[in-house]
Parts: sequence; structure tokens; C-alpha cells
Amino acid sequence: MAQMELGNPNTVYVNQYDSQLLFPIDRAPQRKIQGVPATLPFTGDDIWTAYEFTCLLTPGKPIALVLEIRVPATAPAIVESKSMKLYLGSFAGSTYPNLDSALSQIEADLSAACGAAVRVKRLAEIPQTVLSGSDDEAQCLDELDVMVPDGGFSAAHLVLKSEASVAVSYYTDLFRSLCPMTGQPDYARIRLRWEGGDVDEQGLLRYLLSFREHGEFAEQVAERIFIDLTKVVKPSRLGVRAEFTRRGGIDINPQRQMGYDNWEYVRHYRQ
Repeated sequence: MAQMELGNPNTVYVNQYDSQLLFPIDRAPQRKIQGVPATLPFTGDDIWTAYEFTCLLTPGKPIALVLEIRVPATAPAIVESKSMKLYLGSFAGSTYPNLDSALSQIEADLSAACGAAVRVKRLAEIPQTVLSGSDDEAQCLDELDVMVPDGGFSAAHLVLKSEASVAVSYYTDLFRSLCPMTGQPDYARIRLRWEGGDVDEQGLLRYLLSFREHGEFAEQVAERIFIDLTKVVKPSRLGVRAEFTRRGGIDINPQRQMGYDNWEYVRHYRQ
């Protein structure tokens, strides 16, 4: 596998297929830091949308399309995002007898890198809604009079406002975190829903804004939020989705859930 290219100013871009460009990252060390138990408390996927895939079909006609890549949360490794971009870009000058053979190669390579079965499909059309998914009753947190808190990231902002048990759904478009390798900003819509404790909405938004200068990969962000909320709201059901805007022609949308199985991802307007 490749050396990590993230942050390398001398990256060489190639246009001939090369699976060695993929750089897997073990999930276990960060999950241990976050307090994710070995028996995962959630299900879910990391949904990648690759908007700029191209390869050649025999005898040499180019095809351009959008791919959806789903990595299960149970996979022991993720793929570093720049290495994914370089790997997919390496198909540009490579010829395949048909599209299925190219997609099968991607599935095989990513499954080997992640240590679990990865699914890859072509998206003929990309549905888009202002609020993604079937839950269109989500409450927007963005009009609350909440400032970015001092002191950086802290889960201490998450507090209950009552002892009631509630069924709620929230989202914010104000989320920003940092790439842990380059310090570059990553922006996302954060979608939350649960049945459990009645959290203080201002504290919830303050918590999400505290990620603003915090460095973690997209997948780690979703899992940290899931674990932090679990500790406070003690949910019977919980869903977290971090819908990141694209960088390098790819967006990453990790979703982690417990008790929900009908939360379809549909990209939001900034994607």
C-alpha cells in the first residue's frame, strides 16, 4: 500500500491503474481513544460520493460518471481520502472491456484495503433535497443565539434540560472540523435523531461548534458524536450522520445508528 500522501506537496498524479496508491488507516486506535467498545454499539456505513471518476472502455473510449462507495462501519480500516482520490484518478488512462469490470476491480481493491466487503455502484442520477433523508421534521439549530465556545472541543456542553424522554431530530449547517493531517477545514451538515434524554438545544449546538478547531477524520467525527450523545441522552434509538461537503471531487458521509434502519441518505444542497 502507499505511503500517506495527505499533506505531501510533491504528490505525483498518475493515470494508470495502481492499487498500491490506497492508504488504509486502522480504526481501532482512535476508537479506543473515543471509548467505542470492541463490540460496536452502532451499525452504519461510510458513504463516499466520487463525482469525477473516469476510465477508458475498449478500444479506448472514455466514460465519465459518479460513483457511490459504501464502506461498512464494521470494516477494521478506513481509506485515507487523498489516497482514494489518487487511486480513483489512476483509472483515467486505463482500459477495461466494460464498466462492470472496472467497478469490480474497485470493489476488490477497496475491500482488501478496508478488510471488509465494500460496495461500489454507478449513480445515474443524484437525488438532492434541502433536508436529506425521510425525516423532514428535523429542527434546525442554526438560528439559536450560540457563539463558538472558548477552550476548543468539549463534550461538557451536552446537558439535559429535563428528565423527560423525547423523540427528536436536529440538524446544523454550521459544523466545521479540521483535517488531522493538514489542518484544512472540513464542512458538513450534521444530522441527529434519537429517542432518549431531552438535551438542551443551545448546549447541543455549542458542543457541535466546539469541533471548529478540532482535528479528526470524517468517520471519527460521526463516531465521537455518537458516543458523546449516548453517554448523555442514554437513547433507546440514536442516529448520527455527518454529511461533509466535497474536497477533491469526493464527499464522505459517515452514518452511525442504533435502532434505526430506514434512514436513507440523499445529498444536501451544499454537496
